[in-house]
Amino acid sequence: MERSLMAEMIFTVDGGPSAIFFAHGRHKHRLFPSIRLLLAVLLCLCFVALSVTSSNIAMGMACMTACQIDGYNGELDWSPNEIGVVFAAQNVGSLLMIVTGAFADRLNGKLLVMISVVLCIIANLIIPLLAPASVWFAVGARLLVGVSDACLQPSVNSLITRWFPSSERAAAIGFITGGRQIGSLLILPAGGYLCTRKDILEGWPAIFYLSAIICSIAALFWLPLGADKPSKQMCTSKSERQYIEGRIEWESLGKRTHLPAIPWRSLMRSKPLWVGIFALVCHEFPLVLLLQFLPNYLRDVLEVSPARNGLCAALPNLCLWISKTASSSLSSFIASKTKGVLTKTTIVKLFNAVASAGLAVCVCSVPMFNDGGNSTYAIFALCGAMTFAGLHTPGVQTALVQLAPPFSGVVTGLAFFFVACFSIGNKLLTKAIVQTGELAEWRIVFQLSAFVAALPIVVFSVWGSAERQHWAAPKIRRKNGHIPPTLSYLPSASSWTSTTSTTSTTSAVQVITPSPT
Repeated sequence: MERSLMAEMIFTVDGGPSAIFFAHGRHKHRLFPSIRLLLAVLLCLCFVALSVTSSNIAMGMACMTACQIDGYNGELDWSPNEIGVVFAAQNVGSLLMIVTGAFADRLNGKLLVMISVVLCIIANLIIPLLAPASVWFAVGARLLVGVSDACLQPSVNSLITRWFPSSERAAAIGFITGGRQIGSLLILPAGGYLCTRKDILEGWPAIFYLSAIICSIAALFWLPLGADKPSKQMCTSKSERQYIEGRIEWESLGKRTHLPAIPWRSLMRSKPLWVGIFALVCHEFPLVLLLQFLPNYLRDVLEVSPARNGLCAALPNLCLWISKTASSSLSSFIASKTKGVLTKTTIVKLFNAVASAGLAVCVCSVPMFNDGGNSTYAIFALCGAMTFAGLHTPGVQTALVQLAPPFSGVVTGLAFFFVACFSIGNKLLTKAIVQTGELAEWRIVFQLSAFVAALPIVVFSVWGSAERQHWAAPKIRRKNGHIPPTLSYLPSASSWTSTTSTTSTTSAVQVITPSPT
């Protein structure tokens, strides 16, 4: 019952109760209030699979490589530069997102998601089986993880625009991508425990075998229940399908095989798009440190044990998950209660400014707590950093999805292509700086990350936007050979709202009126 009520709070329409939603969502025989929630849970599970595969290397690397710290008995004698290449390989694979993003709105989203999960399974099996023979097998496995991410992220954003009306997307993004944090919460503590248990598949290899099992479970659920759009999901009721299609029809998403040409020239000239990409890169830059290198920092500087390392590394991820889920729902609530007062752009700028400022301050303060006695304060600062980082979800991440819904896959691919480029440099630079694990080396890394995190406070707050761009505006469509008399068009594409009659299946009139904003 509580889960059902939470789902209704997350996926409401325009921030309040929807007669259609509750009409098809309160059947007692259903496990889920709506099929939209079912799809969100399935996509969240797929992100869990990707996350355990992305995060397991953080704890695994601390345990599998040779180290002088007591409790870490790794046998792989890899140099810091080789370790940096292994970490960076995932982002090299993610560069493929520039290609998958361009085709995400044209290809079957269900198939891309399935390919992503299968690649995760393969990558998890390669490392324990082949990495001891050569570091390049580990590099190849992490390349596959990057390709998996390149398939998953654009296809999920494309699916969100086809399954969730505009008013639900901020909450949907927070709920679905929360799987990244859930995966880390699962694998980091488990990895810390397995690291000390040499009797369980020789310790660290068990981390990757467990990850492969989790990915296999995600694939087993997604294959029969996932769907590219509501009309292809066998459990979708007629009323919910009409509701979804009616709400997104004005966005002119079209069929995947009959989409308009990608407006590359407009994309390249769009200032809000490039400002959003810049802000996203600055947001992800410190997260590379907090998500990938945190177990190494806890081992080298704070000298925590492997089991405690996993728990300490998981706590900031818990804060990030709670923050992004709660703030995304709060954003949708604020938008529904302040129509005509706060625009979408104002809301995303507020969330993003607070996120960037808080993230920068907390990251910069972490090296101040540099010994075992202050480890509690260091973890507190790391949790604060991740809490503020979660506010970026209703900030720049939501803004990018809203700029051009028909081309959401392209926008996602372009944005995360640049994220991957800078992440490669970030990881290689981090390992180039941190050669011996001394505090002075880590302090440089944290201060650099804090500086980058603070940049969007000015850049995105001044030039950012969440309004639909004119080059992605819906085209006026004729129905029954005529244009509806109630059709009106405003130059700003963000001023469109749509109301489609659901009381009559034969109605041919779509009413498009300007919103108060």
